[in-house]
Amino acid sequence: MPPVTGADLPSEVIAKILSNFMVFVMVWEEHYSRWKHELVAPSLVCRYWAKCIRPALFEDIILSSASDLSFMEDIVYSPQFSNSSLHGAIRKIRAVHQYPPLPKPWLHRIHSLKVRLPQADLWCIIGGDTAGSRPSRPGEWHPFAALPRALPPFPSLPLSAIHITGSELKSTTELARIVDSFPTLKELYFSELKFLDPSPIIRARRIPRKVPRALWLCRISYCADMSISAQARLALDLLAATPRLGLAAEDPQWSALLDSLLASVPGVYKQARMSLRQLGGAPLDGQAPGKVVLGFSPTYTSGLGPDQLVADVWVTRAYATPTRVEDVPAYVSVVSLTASFAAAGDGDPPSFDGFREAEGSADLEKLVFWVREGNALDEAGMRMLVRSVLCREQLAWALERDILQLEHCILNGKTNTWDADAYIDNSTILSILADRSFVTIDDTPPTLDDDEYAEYLSLFFAEKIDDYLRRLPALRAERAARAQFSTAILAPPEALETAADALHTNA
Repeated sequence: MPPVTGADLPSEVIAKILSNFMVFVMVWEEHYSRWKHELVAPSLVCRYWAKCIRPALFEDIILSSASDLSFMEDIVYSPQFSNSSLHGAIRKIRAVHQYPPLPKPWLHRIHSLKVRLPQADLWCIIGGDTAGSRPSRPGEWHPFAALPRALPPFPSLPLSAIHITGSELKSTTELARIVDSFPTLKELYFSELKFLDPSPIIRARRIPRKVPRALWLCRISYCADMSISAQARLALDLLAATPRLGLAAEDPQWSALLDSLLASVPGVYKQARMSLRQLGGAPLDGQAPGKVVLGFSPTYTSGLGPDQLVADVWVTRAYATPTRVEDVPAYVSVVSLTASFAAAGDGDPPSFDGFREAEGSADLEKLVFWVREGNALDEAGMRMLVRSVLCREQLAWALERDILQLEHCILNGKTNTWDADAYIDNSTILSILADRSFVTIDDTPPTLDDDEYAEYLSLFFAEKIDDYLRRLPALRAERAARAQFSTAILAPPEALETAADALHTNA
């Protein structure tokens, strides 16, 4: 039998394996370093595998000291680097600063790498050491303050992202001034921050600047003495979301919408993830219609977890065409929410009537609630939402204005976005409310209570309607048995035994 080598595997197969592995690693970013080391052994199997795997190994470089930086400079400035497989492979360089600080600052030197690696994003990561040490006084230390005074201002450091964990700052305005100092920033990550003054950012004290078009993401989590709504507002403020979307600073429509959205987020949630994009997904440019995506998670997460609440708010401009695009009034046109908003709290779903107060200068064109395929929290939320609509408990105003829509979404593997594959529009909902007789079992309309009808409509997207109606008699018997069992718990033992037998029979 001839020996088998790595070259016997097509390059497309290896590329597919690596891409799936790296996507998994990026989702669980906190384990990135450990899992990346697992690629080292396969890269030593043969020269062919090494050629395929090496770019993935060096795609993300972590520098923790001046010696790491010097070693990296020696590599990228060597004459052989331009012709090596590493050239073009390095996409991200993370400069990690931990407290207590090193005696000699080195962050300012990373701009030298950008000269040789123009395609790489430079990240600055700031945090306490492994023992949990951190500064004892607000503003006592951060690497930006430790830069030599003879250096040019911060804009000479082409940072793409800042990640700060466990630091203590004087105020939110101080954090805003740090962000404003780097016009090349794209992403912001802040966790476990503590502010001596957690009040909103004072705009007058921010560094005057032109908002960078590249800045699109801000994630804030576990900040001391800050509610989830305060963290979300801080993230939106750091992104300068309102002016960049073309909205007025005190726009009544946007203010009412934001207040209503934040009121729907449970207080136990700890992470706010705000992002700005064009409607097509490209970076916001200040001219094309844009959207702000508000995400909320109960725990720290790198990506969009199944328990994350997501709200897309679309902002468009009026059709008038004055001399400058900036002069065209902008307004919120679409609000799209995961149905899990209705199930995230305890008990009854939250009221969304606050959206009705958001009419302001222009009306909403569409209010969408959507279910992510296979997401139990979304499905439960959709059932609760549909029931409240059927009982006319809320959203009657949305039906009257012909803007309500319910959607079922599937994950697009190519774009990693949720795309609608089925929907129930406003007119269909009104038809259902007016006449329920179109629901039949063996051509006979069944008598469904509100809970059963909500369950029926929530399964409308998954094409399980007929299956549900066939199982309905058994489901009713099971519910009755469960109710009997709950009542019999306080009854004599023989009644409890009878109820348990009935529950087992109908389960």
